[in-house]
Amino acid sequence: MTTRFNGKSGGLTVVMRAFEGGGAQRDMILLCNALHATGAHIAIATLQPEGPLRSLLDPAIEVIELSGGRIRYAIPGLRRLLRARAPRLVLSSESNLNLCTLAAARSLPPAVRPKIVLREVGSPSIAQSHDPYLQNRLAYRVLRRLYRYADRIITLTAGAREDLAANFGVPREKIAVMRANAVIPPTEAARLANWDGSSGRDPNLIVSVGRLSPEKDHKLLLRALALLPPERPWRLAVIGDGPERPTLESAAAGAGLAQQITFAGYADDPFAWMMRAKLAVCSSVYEGFGNVLVEALACGTAVVSTDCPYGPREILADGRYGTLVPVGDAPALAAAIDTALGEPADHPRLMGRGFEYTAERAAACFLELVADF
Repeated sequence: MTTRFNGKSGGLTVVMRAFEGGGAQRDMILLCNALHATGAHIAIATLQPEGPLRSLLDPAIEVIELSGGRIRYAIPGLRRLLRARAPRLVLSSESNLNLCTLAAARSLPPAVRPKIVLREVGSPSIAQSHDPYLQNRLAYRVLRRLYRYADRIITLTAGAREDLAANFGVPREKIAVMRANAVIPPTEAARLANWDGSSGRDPNLIVSVGRLSPEKDHKLLLRALALLPPERPWRLAVIGDGPERPTLESAAAGAGLAQQITFAGYADDPFAWMMRAKLAVCSSVYEGFGNVLVEALACGTAVVSTDCPYGPREILADGRYGTLVPVGDAPALAAAIDTALGEPADHPRLMGRGFEYTAERAAACFLELVADF
């Protein structure tokens, strides 16, 4: 595929806060790698050029440190960078960075202004009140009036697209949905392609991967596990860390579940856990997308998820690739977990669905969405 992002002038500048965080940061790096592999010239502008996710980045991709140290001070430095480098397109994710990028680019004269593409990786109307980070909540309130001034907004779900159109005043023709998100990198795709989908499985292991914060509602998962039939064997591995961990550990002990639950902390390789597990469970109140569901599917692992806005229903294709249960419904979640633990999974079919979300496919989709720029 040919690309128009060739050379430093006329290339693509990607704005990232730091090389740390969750799915939104990780899939941006994987997307950059895949775009670079097509021949696109990419530069990443960031406030923090080092971090645990830096090792994922292709070392051939240029990284530029923005002055200011904090997002609220970064606008002048980003404006100077965009004016000096004259990229054809500037791309950012995360609400606070989207606001910063929009302000910096729109303040440039039209003759040197790049096209502004913003990725909406959340559930906007919900996140503006419930995002765990105050600066993101505040940014959404401002973006309600300013998102329309972007040249294009790319969402990860059709639900987020409808949210932006209905509640943020963004013209529908400016919003495009990525049909693929950059979840599965080439290294993992090769690793999984050489695995039979069954070896090493623990028939009783459930995994839950994600930040331990209120929107993930791990408390619901604990309540559901307490409702499982006594004769049903199970173990839970909670992969991730966050402010809710002490509360969750106490809740597990109080429910008499501590011996069956492992709080494993952050994992560099979530695929290793998914390859071992019988079942992956998402108990969230809302999701920006749900990368962990894709990771589970790519490993051929059965999935049970709350039907939260907006990602799970779209990833699971209305329940064809996993079980959806109402948000906050512990008995329904328990019943779905019990059923999934007792049934064989169709590993090849699930893996086929997961492989629809490779970084290579995401790059092709992105280039198609900005082909007119």
